[in-house]
Amino acid sequence: MSAEEKTVRYQIFFKDSEFMFDHTVAVADDKFEHPAPAGDIPEWCNLAYKQCPNCPLSTIWHKHCPLAVRLIPFVNLPECNSYDEVKVEVTMENKTVLADTSAQEAFSSLLGLVMATSGCPHTSFFKPMAWYHQPFSTPDETMYRVCTTYLFSTFLHKKGRHLNISFDMLKNVYKNIHMINVHIASRIHSYSKTDSAVNAIVLLDLITKDLPIAVDEDLNELKKLFESHKHLFG
Repeated sequence: MSAEEKTVRYQIFFKDSEFMFDHTVAVADDKFEHPAPAGDIPEWCNLAYKQCPNCPLSTIWHKHCPLAVRLIPFVNLPECNSYDEVKVEVTMENKTVLADTSAQEAFSSLLGLVMATSGCPHTSFFKPMAWYHQPFSTPDETMYRVCTTYLFSTFLHKKGRHLNISFDMLKNVYKNIHMINVHIASRIHSYSKTDSAVNAIVLLDLITKDLPIAVDEDLNELKKLFESHKHLFG
């Protein structure tokens, strides 16, 4: 059976320049990853260069960091600032999303998709969300999608066994993601001509740090959404 493929195209138009950033992420349902860009791979993409301390990959078998390689197009952006005004058109198979926002917000939305499908072992948790990508999700929407993804995964992989629901593993996922964000930002900082890509990662990291706090607060806001479901389990 042939693999199904989804493509998400981001076109980012800058208000004060002729520059337009055009990037397509194509993801197949065999590994739910997107291919690395063609061309030469710079030295800063070597796995051994500022390798994340929690990286499970070995330099013996992997020459390059899979995430770093997929960030090459973002490092080579022409001069622009994270706060520059942009118009964004996101084209998917069944819809087009338009947004007026900042360069930082635009690249944050795109980088979330790129990181999830990069092949980095620690970002693989987000592959289901990437398959059903929602551009420009708010922190509340992200929290909803992350928690429901985690709970459904728990159900699938512990089906038939006693379900002791805990968010500890989800918190660990985000702990690892935070470490990746910090080291990836450090990895590309010296090679990027602009601050947009680095600041987009910083913005993603703010969400990364906020979500475990929200989980610790018992997700009271999300609980309200499911009051009407009580009778299903009464």
